[in-house]
Amino acid sequence: MKQYNNILVVAEPKKDVQLALKRALEITRYNPRATITYFRVAYDYSYDLIILNKVKEKLVVSDVEKTYLEHMEKVISEYRTEENLDTPIIPKVVESKDVGEAVIEEVNSGNYDLIIKAANNHSVLDSIIFTPIDWYILRNSKVPVIIAKENGYAEGSNIVVCVDFATKNHSQSNLAMLREAQILAKLIHGTIHLVNSAPVYLPSIMIEIPHYSPALYEQNIVDEHKNRLRDFALKHHIPLEQCHTKEGMPDDVIPKVCSQLKPCAVFIGSAGRSGIMATLIGNTCEEIVDEIDADLFVLSSKAIN
Repeated sequence: MKQYNNILVVAEPKKDVQLALKRALEITRYNPRATITYFRVAYDYSYDLIILNKVKEKLVVSDVEKTYLEHMEKVISEYRTEENLDTPIIPKVVESKDVGEAVIEEVNSGNYDLIIKAANNHSVLDSIIFTPIDWYILRNSKVPVIIAKENGYAEGSNIVVCVDFATKNHSQSNLAMLREAQILAKLIHGTIHLVNSAPVYLPSIMIEIPHYSPALYEQNIVDEHKNRLRDFALKHHIPLEQCHTKEGMPDDVIPKVCSQLKPCAVFIGSAGRSGIMATLIGNTCEEIVDEIDADLFVLSSKAIN
């Protein structure tokens, strides 16, 4: 089974704590062969004010990048000393006005296994939110993305995999998430739990049918989900006591189960919608991000295919 050998960490220049870098170092503690690329997207708008000549412009850009690299080297030295690790960490600065596009271009041009980015804590709302940059990365990344929170990966921690049997390509998606979870479970000797929500949609016309039992209909739906989860678990050697099926929507079920299991990480798929569909149709990732105290491992359709 592969491990995360080449990790891309997105630097957060406006934050005092580089949570993504800390999480990457924590993962590499279990895999000494791993390499971290500490990636910063920078753009100094003074570039736009240069009107002298191209030579002068190149000198200014070079000086700015050198300043950023020197600061990143200091950060790397601090965190490496704190974690007491010799993991190779390569600082890299790329000039771009769009952070999301720069990150995806870097992933597409390199041999990366994983992206790690810190969750954004919105101080005004006192909540964790996904910014447009986050969503662009989540929708377009061809590798798994970790949205890191203020928690760690203790030895033997629980790991939650959110399986879905309603989507068109659910078999491929569920298997891909389980495989990624098994990588982390192998690294930290964690326990995988499968979680599945069973939404019950009751057509209003069915209520008018004589002798119709809504409760029986709901139970049949839940039983069908339990049977599918059981079959999936048995096929992949997951003990049935580590399978959890609950009636309700994913944004209700997943946080409730996670509050009981207290996982270090939650694996979930992203539909990868874009444009108006992304605006009109909510995404479970966005709905649960503030409800769980665990890292989100997000696999987009591009990471699965």
